[in-house]
Amino acid sequence: MRNGGCMQVKVISHWKDGEKLSCSTCVELKQLLRRALDELGLKNISVEECASEEEYKSYGIIPTPILVINGKVKLSGKIPPLEMLKEFLKYENK
Repeated sequence: MRNGGCMQVKVISHWKDGEKLSCSTCVELKQLLRRALDELGLKNISVEECASEEEYKSYGIIPTPILVINGKVKLSGKIPPLEMLKEFLKYENK
């Protein structure tokens, strides 16, 4: 989903009993996303996090991290190569 024409990028971490669980792969994915955004010159786009357990559950996917761009799940449960992330971002930024 675009918000005012701006691309939305979100990393969804695992939640349980109302608490966001620590996820080293989620942190790694966020860092890689920031690098990809910088390399593509998309510096004004922020990487958001899941705000609640309800939001996490709404995706119906257990393996985290979950990468969501413009409301579409692009991958879950793994860290993709930098070039794959760049392709996702370029495609969704059209």
